[in-house]
Amino acid sequence: MAVANVHRASVKNPPMPVVRIRTLPQPHADLRAVSIAVAEAVAAELGEEPRGTWVTWETVDAYAEGGVAPSEQPRDTHPPIAQVLAGARPAETVDRLLRTVGDTLVAELGLDPGNVFVTFQEVAADRLYDASA
Repeated sequence: MAVANVHRASVKNPPMPVVRIRTLPQPHADLRAVSIAVAEAVAAELGEEPRGTWVTWETVDAYAEGGVAPSEQPRDTHPPIAQVLAGARPAETVDRLLRTVGDTLVAELGLDPGNVFVTFQEVAADRLYDASA
């Protein structure tokens, strides 16, 4: 039985950041433009090419914070939830990534400062298939 050729991300080039964003409907924002702004900000922070950062957007139908479930994004509650998936990075780089994603979303969506929730999930190179590697 032949074994498939599996490409691994190299240690020299950690897996690209993938930013997954979930929010309530954003009636006053161009989601494509906001996604591009996030990708460009992350790439600039890392000193990488923007095409190496992927951003996806999901609009959720229901989002309750306590007993309140608005139909659109409020400025001061129900923060957008973003998850950054990437290869191992030093702690200070992770901190900069989290702040970059959060600050960009706040600015682009006109949210109150701090009204965003961003997490980082490390993806080990041996748990990733990348056909381009």
